[in-house]
Amino acid sequence: MENKKVAESTLSFQYDDATYELANEYPTYYRALGLEPRKQHPFCMYDGTLRQPGLVNDALDVVPETAMRISKTLKDLDFKKVLITGLGSSYQLGAEFVHLVWGLLGIPAELIESSEALLSDSIYDFKDSLVIGLSSSGNTIETVEHLKQAREAGAYTLAFTNTENTRLTNAANDYFVSPGGYGLVYDFTSRYAPFVAVLAEIAKVKGRSTEDIDTVLKALAEISEKMQQAIEQMDRKCRYLGEWIRRDMRSVVIPASGNMLPISWEMALRFEEMAHFPARGRPLIDFLHGGVGYIAPDIMTVILGPQGKTYEYAVRAAKVARTIKSPCIAVIDMNDHGEITSLADQIIRIPNTHPLLKPMLYVLSAQLIPYYTEVARPGGNPDAQRTDQPNYARAFDIAMPPKSH
Repeated sequence: MENKKVAESTLSFQYDDATYELANEYPTYYRALGLEPRKQHPFCMYDGTLRQPGLVNDALDVVPETAMRISKTLKDLDFKKVLITGLGSSYQLGAEFVHLVWGLLGIPAELIESSEALLSDSIYDFKDSLVIGLSSSGNTIETVEHLKQAREAGAYTLAFTNTENTRLTNAANDYFVSPGGYGLVYDFTSRYAPFVAVLAEIAKVKGRSTEDIDTVLKALAEISEKMQQAIEQMDRKCRYLGEWIRRDMRSVVIPASGNMLPISWEMALRFEEMAHFPARGRPLIDFLHGGVGYIAPDIMTVILGPQGKTYEYAVRAAKVARTIKSPCIAVIDMNDHGEITSLADQIIRIPNTHPLLKPMLYVLSAQLIPYYTEVARPGGNPDAQRTDQPNYARAFDIAMPPKSH
């Protein structure tokens, strides 16, 4: 694609001492994103969660042209593997994309954490590869550099971002920019949905079963409505659960497997970033092997347990939590009336959809429960990432130097 002038940096926390001292009045995270500060619920993160169904619709409206262009290019490109690179929330999203690539294309995919790719001595074979870079801002320097390396080594590169005219879109052979901007929680689902649409078109030109693809696309056309339904059904319950966690718990463990494991990581990240609350996502069997000695009556167990081949392990995890008297929340499918419903202390039900699309619904609970955990803290602000405190505001200068994100 034609390269355009690149916006060198879309996020900066470089401020002077006077600004840091005013952080309580105007947290630097709001400044960096150009947002007006908020002092009470609903915060910007909540608005971002509620915007997701509409933004997914918008993304699906604009993606067909890109999907056709990319699939036409890749039709005769004989790539034998897919490498996906990103960090932070984009790394979690990339873990979902690994499942989607195999599910829709039947091609092996590997996830690479961008910074580790640059800092380690590992050698990546980019020959016969399609390499996909993920960065919501489009300017995450490690992801940009890794994508450049891949392209220079002969790989065909794609970028999925939420921002036009960035270093990542400039580095890639082709790209898709999802609507809505970045910096809030909605950039997860607003990239997930169009990626499914793009993969579906690639799968068609590569000769995959159109019946299977059409089944996914039919479910994708309904996913925005399902997301809205899920938010309306779980919002009040998530507030109750957040208040319970803040009041009585000291940490959270989130067992999940399959395409729910990245959602457990996303939930742990949101607990840390929004609620400043210790949390850990881990595979179900890993939890059963090593987590038994970790959980306790003041540690919440949140099990992501959709029906499928991981379900029996979710039930076993719930039994372990009940035996140890660790309070247990089970996030499960709408039509699940199995044993787990009698084992968990609280249930969140998720509308039914195609298995490849379930993460788009389950992730909503992974965003809302941590959000309300922070809202329940006196003076809590899930938007600010503690940049309402001068020392944390200064720390972001160190964490995110100019032009790094």
